[in-house]
Amino acid sequence: MVKRGKIYCFRASYDRSRFVDGGAVPDWLAVKTNWQGYRISTRPWVADVARVLGTLPFEDTPVGWRHHLESLGFREVIQVSCEELFEDTLFS
Repeated sequence: MVKRGKIYCFRASYDRSRFVDGGAVPDWLAVKTNWQGYRISTRPWVADVARVLGTLPFEDTPVGWRHHLESLGFREVIQVSCEELFEDTLFS
């Protein structure tokens, strides 16, 4: 049986992050901004394929994703519940 990835959600500091190029966002991430900073969620349907192809070389865990985000230049990365992350988009 194939192990399927999960959706993980994170916030990162807008001011302290060195990530500025929205075009450099890998397909396995969704990145948006709001007044709280960067809002980041994983896209497991893309990440699973990248992992099989060998282009995503870390474990599908919150810690693995946090380290990956930090390697992309995000700072002060914290995991949040996805419900909290998308709460403000439910009413728009």
